[in-house]
Amino acid sequence: MNRASFPWSRIGFVALVVVSLGLGCWGLILDTTHVPGRTWYDVVYHDLQLFVMGADPASDGGPLSWQLQVARFLAPGTAVYALFEAARALFTGEIRRFRERRARGHAIVVGQTDAADTVTAALESAGHRVLRTPDAAGLPAVGLTGATVLYACGDDTTDATANVLTVAEAEAAVRQAGSGPERLYAHVSDPDLGVALQARHLSCAEPGVDFFTLDVIAAQALAVREVRRLLDAPGGPVPVTHLVVVGSGEFAKALVVGLAREWELAADGLRLVVDLTADDADHVAGELRARWSPVAQRIELRAVPVLGAGSASVPDTVYVCHASDGASLRVALTATKLWHGGPGSLVLLLDGLAGLTGAFGTDASRVLDNLDGRLRTVTTRDLLADVERVEARAHADMYERIARSVHHVYLRNQLERGVGWGEVPAMVRWEDLPDDLRASNRGWVVGLPARLSRMGATIAPRDGAAEVVFEGAELDRLAEAEHELWESVRVAQGWRTGQVRDDAARVHPMIGMPWSELPEANREKDRDVVRLLPEILAEFGLEVVRYETRTPELALEV
Repeated sequence: MNRASFPWSRIGFVALVVVSLGLGCWGLILDTTHVPGRTWYDVVYHDLQLFVMGADPASDGGPLSWQLQVARFLAPGTAVYALFEAARALFTGEIRRFRERRARGHAIVVGQTDAADTVTAALESAGHRVLRTPDAAGLPAVGLTGATVLYACGDDTTDATANVLTVAEAEAAVRQAGSGPERLYAHVSDPDLGVALQARHLSCAEPGVDFFTLDVIAAQALAVREVRRLLDAPGGPVPVTHLVVVGSGEFAKALVVGLAREWELAADGLRLVVDLTADDADHVAGELRARWSPVAQRIELRAVPVLGAGSASVPDTVYVCHASDGASLRVALTATKLWHGGPGSLVLLLDGLAGLTGAFGTDASRVLDNLDGRLRTVTTRDLLADVERVEARAHADMYERIARSVHHVYLRNQLERGVGWGEVPAMVRWEDLPDDLRASNRGWVVGLPARLSRMGATIAPRDGAAEVVFEGAELDRLAEAEHELWESVRVAQGWRTGQVRDDAARVHPMIGMPWSELPEANREKDRDVVRLLPEILAEFGLEVVRYETRTPELALEV
């Protein structure tokens, strides 16, 4: 314990009480020896009375022993100090609660779970102020109307809708007050339910609410970090990268999906082989291929029921992420066949045993050996905290993730048409895209439900059924809606029509031009976005479904 945290004030207070009692007792014994019938009970009673300035032998003054003289001032002073400290503690709490109720620009985390602790740590590590409440009843006390973001992270193991209800209550309160968090997030432990809720919310065109599963978000954060590490390796990326994911829990499945998605966005012409190692690897691998198009199309996923049976070569990286931390630790420390890679080639996920991550240190602080630098430990909290955000958020929401995918499709199509990097402002990576163009892509996601409703369709979790195909008049109708959406977003950003495009002056010749009069190349770009809508949604486990089985011509007449 350091000097700053040592409770000197408490020790000093106790010392004052002891000294006051001791001197008072001593003085009373000396000054009341002449009192007939005096007992020890009287001495103790009068000694205690000194703290309230009511001890009879000392109240009348006169010649008193120095011990009693000191005690009759020291004891009341100690009592006054105690009252002052109690009042200060009381009013400090009240002032703190008053300030919290009127706080501005902070984040709110609801719940007393590991997920709540993880989100709080991620937000605080990025420098954001976080106020917490155990349940929705405490939202007014933590300044709901002044918050910028709210995360509902309560226990939903017994009631899967617990956090959804919290968000619904918060949204109703914000709507009634006219102010409050612009973004509300509900943690959903069941990933399948989370995808279903995301589909329903994306279909209602009211941005600001999102549903997330912590394991999925953390796995995606790890995937982003790992793909960048592999591609930026000294000497450049190798033609074939071989990874092993040990486990079949939600984190392991999300990691496979995240690796596939990031590889598609970041790698061009490079091959990624992923071995999924688990007893039920065949079933899980088939499920991932059917549900997530990047897994089926962008990587080679192999089911390996027995650890080390997939290939004779040494994998580039092994990720041990069993649902049980104990099982992961056992595999990492006993499966010596995993120790043959380079530095950092063995990644161990430890959540419940997060305290052990510091044990695998280096130099004099080392408690457990890290296999000469080969073993890296990660936790969900670290993975979320690794993402720095200016605004108070612990992760990218669904709208931003889909918007990024839309931009990727645009880049891929433009490159295929011969448009080079940087020839127009939009021909850059998502990370370098100007804010107004990012907002334009986000507007595409927000406006998606209105466009789908034109053909009596909506968004649902992907189930492996045949994808909806857009063609003919229906394709042109939806492409025209794409142009109208693009135009409305640009006009809202201050763009205007003109003969020559000028991005600095926000002038574009296509603004105000009917879709039928657009150059064919521009109309084809709009058609491409519509054609690739199923592929974009499939990357997130979603698909387009029609409410009714009918011909496109009938759908267009609705």
